[in-house]
This record gives sequence, structure tokens and C-alpha cells, in this order.
Amino acid sequence: MGRLSSNDTWELLRKPIISFVTTLRADGTPHVTPVWHMVEGGEVVIAVARATVKARNVRGNPAVALCVAADESPQPWLLLNGEARLCEDGVEGFVRAVAAHYLGPEDAAPYADDVLRKVEFTLLRITPQRVAGYDGLE
Repeated sequence: MGRLSSNDTWELLRKPIISFVTTLRADGTPHVTPVWHMVEGGEVVIAVARATVKARNVRGNPAVALCVAADESPQPWLLLNGEARLCEDGVEGFVRAVAAHYLGPEDAAPYADDVLRKVEFTLLRITPQRVAGYDGLE
């Protein structure tokens, strides 16, 4: 399996692909969940409900991992390890932007309006420490 260039790795990370974020519980066991993410500057950003296990885990231990794999053949994928922090700034704007990123502009507004009424979000901002991408070729 070959490595992706840094540019190709970040290009893959910018695509609207369901990713899996791993946080660590207090007992050290991993907690993995599918999420929508976006790249803002040099950070990966995820909107999470404040009361989720993910948010609680990051409050106790900021170490996280994110895995992204394209739904194509060959299947390029990447693994990002980093440190996360919770942030309250720009939550509504981010939720609207990530909805547009994943759903398209036509469906984003109704979805965002609905979810923002139902969920109290915070942002999980991940500062990458290691990012490695692979081309998916055997």
C-alpha cells in the first residue's frame, strides 16, 4: 500500500466523507463514532452535542484519532491523530456550513434549522499532530 502525498491526504480530508472519530473514556478504552467533519485552517472541526460521550471524553483527555476512507476503488484512506478542544464560538455557522458540505445547499438549511432547534452543540476542534494517508492499493 502506497502513501498519499500530503496534498492528496488533505484533499481527501476536505471531501464530504463520513469519518470516524475516536476519543478515550476515563478508563482508557476507545469510543468510536461516525461524524461529519470539515477542515478549517489547519484544524479538523466536528459539531457534537454537549452531553455526548465524545464531549465528555475530550474534557477528560484531549487525545483523539480520526479515520476517513473514500467510498471508491481503490479506497484511499487516512488516519489523523491529534489533540482536541471544545469551543463554543461559531457553532451555528459551522452547523450550517457542515450541513451544506454534506447535504448540498438545497437540503442544508431545513436540516440545519431542525437540528439546531433540537441539539445543543459545541465544536470539537482537532489540532492534527500526525496525519498519514494511503492510496488503498494492495
